[in-house]
Amino acid sequence: MSDLTVTASDVAAVVIYEQWTGPAIEAFSAGEMVRVDTGTGKVTPGNATSGAEARIMGMALKTGDFIGDTVTVIKRGVMDLGDALDGMDYDAAVYLSNTDGGLGTAAATTSLVVGRVVPAWGSTTADKLLHLDVRADL
Repeated sequence: MSDLTVTASDVAAVVIYEQWTGPAIEAFSAGEMVRVDTGTGKVTPGNATSGAEARIMGMALKTGDFIGDTVTVIKRGVMDLGDALDGMDYDAAVYLSNTDGGLGTAAATTSLVVGRVVPAWGSTTADKLLHLDVRADL
């Protein structure tokens, strides 16, 4: 598995189907996968190292520079991640990475698909976007 390199300034929502907001418990960047801290109810990066860390609630839409910053989290939608998906095929699964907040090209310790690569036609060449669909394991 290789981690995807997401540049925070490239992250943009194309379509939002479901979102929520909450305060950050630590600093993190736009494009990072986040979860709810069970002790505080605040937003914190998650990862695939364990089932508890992998309880992802979505992707941060903006960078949380400070503890307490209110951040929007996209649970379901279409996200532009700049060039991060360029090396992947269309319809390829995108996974939660073992790296805190990260995305990967294959399953990590806890296998969690967070979306798929989809085309977006704005010119003669399709851009690669992430169809993000994070569903809580109820």
